[in-house]
Amino acid sequence: MASQTLAEKFVELKKSKETPQNSRPKIQRVVDHLRNRNNFEKHYTPKCVSIGPIHHDNPNLKTGEKYKLMWASKYIENTGFIPEELHKKISDNIDELKGRFSDDVLTLTEKSLEGFSSLEEKLSWMLFVDGCSLLYILEEPKLRDLRVYYIKPDQLVLVMMDVLLLENQLPYEVLKLLWKDNNESELIKIMTNFLSDIPDESQSKKEKEGKGEHSVSIPNESPSETPTHLLEIQHKITLTKSNSKVQ
Repeated sequence: MASQTLAEKFVELKKSKETPQNSRPKIQRVVDHLRNRNNFEKHYTPKCVSIGPIHHDNPNLKTGEKYKLMWASKYIENTGFIPEELHKKISDNIDELKGRFSDDVLTLTEKSLEGFSSLEEKLSWMLFVDGCSLLYILEEPKLRDLRVYYIKPDQLVLVMMDVLLLENQLPYEVLKLLWKDNNESELIKIMTNFLSDIPDESQSKKEKEGKGEHSVSIPNESPSETPTHLLEIQHKITLTKSNSKVQ
């Protein structure tokens, strides 16, 4: 890439003030000062399935691609959608969805276009398959019923950990486009209730004491506000639980 001229640098300087400070966060890689820490990779690298573009081409996750195709096909079957029409919802909005990822993530994705004619085609297919498979996982809350997922117990644990990694997130807009109906509140509900059948220590204690179930609500959430991705919702829930324990 050619170096910028001095005139181009001034143009870039002037444009920088136009960047909106309150724009939606973009899905991006873990910052360099954390990536460079010894043994820190395990905290952001998926072990079974990649969700989204950052780890899509990781050769160690090829088995996970087969699982995702299976889960995606089952989600589509359950909804009664025509696969091509569902994929078109993503491809028709791919320019907007591209804007939900940082530039370096898109550059990384474009390095290998094997089987695709463009970045947009690769990204739209990836978001389509990964989005449908994630929705299948979210809609099947009985995590202990392995027949639903067709995988071994140890693999299921890895999948549940993988979908909550920072570098393994999908934009909320992708899930909304692929959702089975127009009931967006139900989509938010299944994202909120993800992992809810795994009781935490305080919930188990309350149940033993006969005090009922431990419910969690997300604070300061208005109907006009939409989450960035699944991890953001779960992060709010974790903070809410922590605050309730302190109180």
